Amino acid sequence: MRKMYKIKWIIPGLLSLSLILAACAPSVPPTPSEAEIAQQVAATQQAKATQNSVETLVALVTQLSNQPTWTPQPACPVCPTQVVVLPTAQTTANPTAGTPVPTTAPTEAAGAKCFQFDFLGDVNFPPGTVVKPGTKFSKTWTVKNTGTCKWTRDYDLVLAGGEAFGTNKRGDIPREVLPGETIDLTIPDMIAPQTAGTYYSYWMIAAPDGARIGYGPGQQWGLGIELIVSNE
Repeated sequence: MRKMYKIKWIIPGLLSLSLILAACAPSVPPTPSEAEIAQQVAATQQAKATQNSVETLVALVTQLSNQPTWTPQPACPVCPTQVVVLPTAQTTANPTAGTPVPTTAPTEAAGAKCFQFDFLGDVNFPPGTVVKPGTKFSKTWTVKNTGTCKWTRDYDLVLAGGEAFGTNKRGDIPREVLPGETIDLTIPDMIAPQTAGTYYSYWMIAAPDGARIGYGPGQQWGLGIELIVSNE
């Protein structure tokens, strides 16, 4: 009976002792999975990269703070004002009266120019002439050399604007034209356009040096063509 009583108390004591030992035993951390290990490695690398970026930025700021102060300069230096001295009229002494008389270079007579002309009229195809599409024609004007210079065969008629009517935009002066002479100037082998409509063309006289003149105010008017192309 006494033996059974001892066993009854020994068993609970052993259970209590095992519980105390289990509580006092050090805990063993669980083994991480491959995904958790990869996540930890990535976090470590990102932290290291962030640290490197911060260190680089700090070094750059330090370098810039040590640069000398720079003052912007103007794009170009200020140039001195250029003084232009206009020529003055020269004078010569008049031995008789003793009064200085201005001398000037010889000029052309008032209103006269070396290269100029007047338009005297249309010889054919006056403005508003109606032709069929593709009509071949030659246009002629009468002009007068009102300048002081002679026109040579090196002078030309040149297209100043408008329709070329199938030409190479140039016509010849057939002979020399002295000042005051009249001449008929012609642009040959012209062709009316195939499309119906009103067409304009303007021609001037060109000197050998390339200078061009017309007639009228300021010599700005060209010898004109106004052609109406119609199937009617």
